[in-house]
Amino acid sequence: MGEKYNFGQDDDYLLTHNKLGIDSLEQLERAEQYAFMVRALQIETGDYIIDSFSKEAFQALHYHLFQDIFTFAGQYRDVQLSKGHTRFCQYQFLDNMAEQLFAELQQETAWPTKEVAAERLAYFKAELNMLHPFREGNGRTIRILLHAYARTKGYEWHYMRLVQNTYMQSMIQSIANTTALQQILYDTLQRLD
Repeated sequence: MGEKYNFGQDDDYLLTHNKLGIDSLEQLERAEQYAFMVRALQIETGDYIIDSFSKEAFQALHYHLFQDIFTFAGQYRDVQLSKGHTRFCQYQFLDNMAEQLFAELQQETAWPTKEVAAERLAYFKAELNMLHPFREGNGRTIRILLHAYARTKGYEWHYMRLVQNTYMQSMIQSIANTTALQQILYDTLQRLD
């Protein structure tokens, strides 16, 4: 589960809202990883299709990925979240901000070059990350959604090639500047022609 939100305050919430009755964070993390891998594989094999890029489709994707573990799967959070020095979108504004962002996604024009693809993918990745609408699983849900979205624009995003530390630093920097994130995404994008 990585670094926790709100300086560890979420641990009890995750433990009391898991569907399996697990009372150990280590066991919950293992169960979550396993369940997530199974659900993500269903997407890769075509058993679950991402065919829309709306706010509702995003919530449905989160539900699909985490339905076996968390009672809050697919539901936007109702608390403030922060990680380190980063404070994410206030929960009172999640719905409106998500509506605006997903309207942008749906109105996005073609990505004629790899440079444009990296720039636009970095923009949406950074904005969705700052939205951070769920209690857990934001990064994975965003990654899978944008992987599918990039394909609709003619690009394969090879996110498995990301160097984790460099990628995480670029995500932190993307709060103010997406240049580093754009370069990392450029290096992992391939035209589908």
